[in-house]
Amino acid sequence: MKNDYVRGAPDPNSGGYGGGYGYGYGAGSGYGYGGGYSYGGYGGGGQEGGGGAPQRSFKDYFLMFRERIWYFIVAFFIIFSGSILYTFNKTKVYTAVAQVQLLRDDPSAMGNMGPEMEMNQIRGAEDLNTQLSLFESVTILQGVEQRLQDDVRERFMAPYASALSLSGPLSPLEVLGRNREIIPRRMSLMVNVAYSHPDPIIAADVANLFAKEFIDYNLKLNIDGSMKAVEDLRIRADQQKDRVEELDLKLADYREQNNAVSLDSQENIARTQLSSLNEMKLSAKNAYDSIETKWNLIESYRREGKDLWELSFIAEQLRVSSLLQNISSAKISISSLSKRYREKHPVMIELLQTLQESEVELQGAVENSVSKISAAFAETKTNYEVSSKRLAEKEQELIELSRLRVEYSSLERDLEVQRVFFMALTSRMTQEQAQVNLKNANARIVDQAFPPLTHSSPNVVMNLAAGLFGGVAVGMGLVFMVAFLDDRVKSAFDIEGTIGLPMLGIIPRIKKLDINTKAQAVASNVDRHVTETFRSIYSALKLNDESKNAKVIVTTSTVPGEGKSFVSSNLALTFANHGEKTLLLDADLRLPNVARSLQLENDFGLLDHIDKDVALDEVIIKEVYPNLDVLPTGGKSKNPTQILNSAKFEAMFADLRDRYDRIVVDSPPLAAVSDALNLLPLADGVLYVIKFNTVKRKTAVVNVRRLWESNTPVFGAILNNITSSLSSYYYSHYSDKAYQDYYIHNEEDIEEDLAGSVEPTIETRS
Repeated sequence: MKNDYVRGAPDPNSGGYGGGYGYGYGAGSGYGYGGGYSYGGYGGGGQEGGGGAPQRSFKDYFLMFRERIWYFIVAFFIIFSGSILYTFNKTKVYTAVAQVQLLRDDPSAMGNMGPEMEMNQIRGAEDLNTQLSLFESVTILQGVEQRLQDDVRERFMAPYASALSLSGPLSPLEVLGRNREIIPRRMSLMVNVAYSHPDPIIAADVANLFAKEFIDYNLKLNIDGSMKAVEDLRIRADQQKDRVEELDLKLADYREQNNAVSLDSQENIARTQLSSLNEMKLSAKNAYDSIETKWNLIESYRREGKDLWELSFIAEQLRVSSLLQNISSAKISISSLSKRYREKHPVMIELLQTLQESEVELQGAVENSVSKISAAFAETKTNYEVSSKRLAEKEQELIELSRLRVEYSSLERDLEVQRVFFMALTSRMTQEQAQVNLKNANARIVDQAFPPLTHSSPNVVMNLAAGLFGGVAVGMGLVFMVAFLDDRVKSAFDIEGTIGLPMLGIIPRIKKLDINTKAQAVASNVDRHVTETFRSIYSALKLNDESKNAKVIVTTSTVPGEGKSFVSSNLALTFANHGEKTLLLDADLRLPNVARSLQLENDFGLLDHIDKDVALDEVIIKEVYPNLDVLPTGGKSKNPTQILNSAKFEAMFADLRDRYDRIVVDSPPLAAVSDALNLLPLADGVLYVIKFNTVKRKTAVVNVRRLWESNTPVFGAILNNITSSLSSYYYSHYSDKAYQDYYIHNEEDIEEDLAGSVEPTIETRS
């Protein structure tokens, strides 16, 4: 019978499905049920209860780099060679530096007394940045250009005679702007003015010209601005004087026209009356809202046909409350006596009559209450409207008074402000007139620029370092860009993190061997590395209860040519080597390969048993190796799905389970045909074979998901056909070159062990 199994849930982070069972093995790992297959470097081993998704390790990225090393070499060579050519072919440039000190305050004999003056005080970062921006302005460039004499200008432009810009030959202004650099010194008011030029003398002269032009321009700007400010102050003082006289006359006229002397008392009386009227309106509004709410409820109950005495404010009326109690008592009495008397009994007639009279009286009492509420509603509405009207009239009156007050106060404030402003302007104009002629420069040259002795560009060390690191960065970027665009499965991270299968083992590539020898690699021990790999896979399967007790194991892959038949035959040989009675069954009815790879005839087999009722003992090739039997297909089938789903095929598997300890089923690839899915209900588990650097991850994920949906345990994936160098380095926890000496030095011992367990003879049957 097939073992019960519940598959793992899909892992949203990896795009695949996580295992619900697992082994942990490899460097620093241990067995842990429920954690998925893990190994050193990819999760650190299985842990009880399951672990997180595997993460890429340094070796993953090293493998990407190692596999595409030529991308890196070419990119590095181009970048580094370019930096070398650029460095040794570039014209040498010299940089001269002049040092300028910016003064914090505007130097003046009388100090900075006028905010209206053109000042250059440096009080913070904004002021300092303003001065630096002025240093870098086009105006300073134009001033320096005008200072260049004819002979200096000719030497200055000589190195750029053949240089061009978008507008044609370079102008002196463009050259100055490109090669000048203003460098503020941190935590100080010192500024370095650097200029670069192929001629060191010209570089020093131009740097000094920049410093002088900045100082002279700033001084001229200050004096011109101060003179203009003084003239502006005089004009504004005259205008202010006229404004003050105009406001004096206007305020006098306003007092006369509006009797402004009594405005305060009128406003006080109006505010007192307004407060009283506001309280009256609020009281009337509250009463009106209360009655309106009751009246709206009455109207609502009438529209809905409800009894008005259900309203609490009507039911609370003394008469209504009394009648409701009488009606209730009458109904209770009628209900009680109806059990003793009939309807026409005198007592019942009297009670019914009393009930009817009470209901009529109740109706009248309710209508009376409603009439009172209606009258109160009309009265409160009228009171509210009257109080609102009186309040509005008083508010309008107060608004008129306030308007007069606002205009009057505004005139008073304007007059006071204009008087103060006039006095300030007069005082400031007097001070600034005395200060204009005492203006000094707000900066000074601390160090003149001198012709440099060594060139500043090209910087050989910096350029070569930039080429070196740039080449490394570009090469690495190109390598990893190509690697991440490559969608093929080539690492344990791809299998565990993306596809969602645990890794069982890594099978290295066997070179210079034909397909028949590869199919019997474990038996012939032609490659001890491969033999040990299959032994480790066997050990991994024995660690978990699901795979340890599994009798029927189906091997499949994504596409043809991934080596599933190679894995099937060698895995079956491994089971047989360990003393388990094993059957290798070829279930690929379209392209059978097991018999051919083991050099057996395929003219008689599974199809004969199913279609022609030939006995199993006659179609099974026995003792191909000790403990290993083979059941070939016996040809190809035109309708393999019908055979795989037949009752005879299922009965055959039931019979084979009784005969063998292990049945390894070689099935077709999933992406090509769906035959393997028909085998899953008869299997105890699946091994998924993936050929290194062949299958796309998306294709593998889709096909593995189909396996999970069958609820058949997937024991794990086997990465096949990886090169020995990559296998021994990258997957050192599966296979390490350090153990090659063990294989060589102990070769005789291993051969003795094999001689006692496996005799590599092939039995060919027709």
